[in-house]
Amino acid sequence: MPALPRRPVSYVHVASCLAVLLAAAAAPALAADDTGAADPPGLKRFEGSEIFFQSRADFDQLKVALEKVEWDVSNAVVKPFRSTTVEGRRTTTYYRLPERVTTLEAFRGYRQELEEAGFEIVFAARGEALETPSYNNQIAREVYRMVGNYGTPEEKAQWPFQHTDERQAAYVAGRKVGADGAETWAATYIVPNTHANWLKIPEGVVLARVDLLEVKARQQRMTLVESDEMAERIALDGRIALYGIEFDHDSAEIRASADPTLAEIAKLLKERANLSILVVGHTDTQGSFDYNRKLSQRRADAVVARLATLGVAKERLFPVGVGFAAPVATNATEEGRARNRRVELVDLAGGKFP
Repeated sequence: MPALPRRPVSYVHVASCLAVLLAAAAAPALAADDTGAADPPGLKRFEGSEIFFQSRADFDQLKVALEKVEWDVSNAVVKPFRSTTVEGRRTTTYYRLPERVTTLEAFRGYRQELEEAGFEIVFAARGEALETPSYNNQIAREVYRMVGNYGTPEEKAQWPFQHTDERQAAYVAGRKVGADGAETWAATYIVPNTHANWLKIPEGVVLARVDLLEVKARQQRMTLVESDEMAERIALDGRIALYGIEFDHDSAEIRASADPTLAEIAKLLKERANLSILVVGHTDTQGSFDYNRKLSQRRADAVVARLATLGVAKERLFPVGVGFAAPVATNATEEGRARNRRVELVDLAGGKFP
């Protein structure tokens, strides 16, 4: 596949070229792309770059910044900023760019590539035009939700983006609508690596995260679990996992699609007046444990609050958020992560809470 255009080299002095060639001959060869990785559909890579991690999902979200992310120093919070969140088939690719490539060169190259691929640029900025420097890399936190440590391969890939020099970072995002009306979004976050030999990448080498999302509706895979089935599973196992309660991304706001499942839970509790339950929120491992535990607690609280509006006494409902402490599948795949994102009803069975 052709590569992104590089700067012209006609100005380079012959002696400099010879020095570069000698250095390249002495240096070890770059490693190949990560196993199974490939360039996102329809996008070219920067010439000489390598993929060091890639993830894909048939259905996921991508948040796209539409303006600068600013830090409110007085209140120690991020100021509200324009953004959009799109859903569909996502490919996320982490590239290591060749040595001596600057973030400016990468920024210009990726912007040109998006434009040539038919994308309308919705936001592009570098340095202080992108975010307020020295306040914990808010593009990484607020746009990409990079809040984890480095417990998983993807968190390891994210780490340099969470801890970089914002004054050199760059971002470019675009939207394309095909002739058939299909909508595609792309975003690239470019940073210098500030960690010596993290993932065997030298300090100063430029890294790029490229996200491509093909907008599509979610395939309906969950069937409504009715109150009778809930009662049977709870009687047999003491618990039941439910997947019909969905939330907005990175939020405790319950989606309208959850209404039928919540109505069945309320029906169950009204029919079985002696049943008290733990409402347990579970997440996948994307993000830190502390962050996910708090998010799952807020979501469990939201479910209890909604059930109370449906006529269930709050005294019979006990919200608990456990984050990703109790997976039912591997978190190494999107399918497994989807199974781990759930709400469980657990029979209190005479136990005391709290």
